[in-house]
Amino acid sequence: MYVSGNEFTFLFVFMTFFASRQISVNLVRAFEKERASLLRLAIRKLGNPDEAKDIVQDAFVRIAGIKDREEPINDPPAFLRTVVLNLIRDHQRRRNAGHIVELKSGHDPLEWAAEDRPPADSVIYHRQRLQAFEQAIASLPTRSREVFILRKLHGKTHDEISAATGLSKAAIEKHLYRAMTTCRDLMKHYD
Repeated sequence: MYVSGNEFTFLFVFMTFFASRQISVNLVRAFEKERASLLRLAIRKLGNPDEAKDIVQDAFVRIAGIKDREEPINDPPAFLRTVVLNLIRDHQRRRNAGHIVELKSGHDPLEWAAEDRPPADSVIYHRQRLQAFEQAIASLPTRSREVFILRKLHGKTHDEISAATGLSKAAIEKHLYRAMTTCRDLMKHYD
């Protein structure tokens, strides 16, 4: 393995400074191998290369503080990605918390709350759409309605529906098709 001058200097400083701390050398080696992919991950999540570099550097500091463990980390790259993702979440949480405080302190709280509501016409439209959906469900034959609700609203599988209703899979498909086409036809002007 060839080590460049900069890498050698880095490794030398790293090993002499942290030797007394009993860090996990395997984890540091894994970090060096994964540094570029960790940086790409952070850039993709944050959209800011400078912030991403800071996050990756913070991740290195974190793992440098981890002492050798009796049980090794089975998947060091996955562990490192988790560390970076957690640091990104913390960073975004801190950034968003500051943003919320600025909004609240700069405006009247009633105005701020009113800005957060959807427009009245949107609320009316969605209420009407929900009522039309409820009417479409109510207009279905009993068995089709039961199968539709079990599948689409409760997320049951065909096997679970078959066990609950005693219907064959073909019959379940027929009832689902009937329910879906009826609902689609009755709600087509809400799309």
